[in-house]
Amino acid sequence: MSEVKQAGFKGIVYWICIVASLGGLLFGLDQGFIANALPTINKVYGLSLSGGESFAAILFTGSAIGAFCSGFLARGIGRKGSLLLSGALFVIMAAWSAFLPMYEILYWLRFFIGFAIGIASFVVPLYLAEAAPAKIRGSMGTLFQLMITVGILVISVTNVIFIRLISSHVERLPLMFIVIVLFALVMFIGGIFLPESPRWFMLKGKRDKAINVLKKTLNTQEEVDFEIKEMEEVIGTGEKSGTVFTKNFLKILLVGMFMMIFQQTSGINVMIYYAPTIFGYAGITGLIAMLTVPVVNLVFTFPAIWLVEKWGRKKLLYAGSVIMIITMLGTAIGFLMIGTPTPGVAIAAFPKVLILVSIIVYIFGFAFSWGPVAWLVCSEIFPLRGREVGMTITTMINWYWGGWVILYALTIMQVWGNASLFFIFAFVMILSLVYIYFWVPETQGVTLEEIEENLNNGKKLRNLGS
Repeated sequence: MSEVKQAGFKGIVYWICIVASLGGLLFGLDQGFIANALPTINKVYGLSLSGGESFAAILFTGSAIGAFCSGFLARGIGRKGSLLLSGALFVIMAAWSAFLPMYEILYWLRFFIGFAIGIASFVVPLYLAEAAPAKIRGSMGTLFQLMITVGILVISVTNVIFIRLISSHVERLPLMFIVIVLFALVMFIGGIFLPESPRWFMLKGKRDKAINVLKKTLNTQEEVDFEIKEMEEVIGTGEKSGTVFTKNFLKILLVGMFMMIFQQTSGINVMIYYAPTIFGYAGITGLIAMLTVPVVNLVFTFPAIWLVEKWGRKKLLYAGSVIMIITMLGTAIGFLMIGTPTPGVAIAAFPKVLILVSIIVYIFGFAFSWGPVAWLVCSEIFPLRGREVGMTITTMINWYWGGWVILYALTIMQVWGNASLFFIFAFVMILSLVYIYFWVPETQGVTLEEIEENLNNGKKLRNLGS
């Protein structure tokens, strides 16, 4: 690696990445919102178990469609413009929801909130990957997942406060929505001051504007010239290759698609959305049920920011998968020990502790591995000219797959027994170990242009970063 690539960068890069990652708040705010607000929504609107599942899952449909449109938006109006559009939509739809419209309208407002989140979940990792220098790209990329966990915890805590202080469901629910509006406004206002991605400017033929952005983030003209030269070479190669749907692109697309499938089928959103309900099945209630998952998820995302540059991507994925396999089996065994609870008979302490500890350690395993790394890898592996397409498809897969898991998770537990769902998650993570070994590349410390060059030269997928 040349000395130019190893050179430093200006401190403003950190602020740019932090502000951009606020888009992750949109994702987190809704996840944390549903976990503790769903019982209130069910009461206000008279929803059944399946009705509550449907309300939670419609966001994933909106997000998948939002992700589909994101590629066109990110190419047409830019990364920054797409982020601002997402924030504006989220603010408007959440504010409208606070007026507690009839259920059919609320349902579609949630769909459009999902649409906004789908855009943010596409644009933020893409923007961070393109804005951050190679040697901090991993840690800056994990900021997206960190902001998701911050959003989950903040809205979970405020919702618990409202639940404890306000007994009326109808009076409580608008305040829950208003908190979301306030944080979404912070993200939108911060986005106004972001620079556009220099790589987007280059794709649009706006070389001078790309240079101006790089001058704000890099230390010397030599570094700016080097970055511009690498981007021009990559764009030139892309023009010669024609369509993005080449054999190499399709292979790397499958890597990204399965990355998102494994992330969602690990069961994380079931824990985030339904943790109080799942803990309730084990006889665990109160603050432990409502706040354990969001607190642990936030705390253990911090190590990922450091470890992703020290250990790399693959080691974190391996470690996370092993931890999640063991803990999902522990959760399943705990529910098997409980069986079908007898009304009026207390559940034994050991299976309750086993389930609680297993889920805590499970969240730890996910928070430093599959949570941030899946988004990070997908933002790194695609060639520049196909990056919007690749990120569009993989983000759609994430939301589409997650929607199916959320839609049927509680029903599976009800029909096949509480333990069944966790055996499924453990089996999926066993399969993930095979996937990581054979197909996932290690991209630590490698520029996006080098990864693309290795892909074009026909290197094995798992060797793209070497």
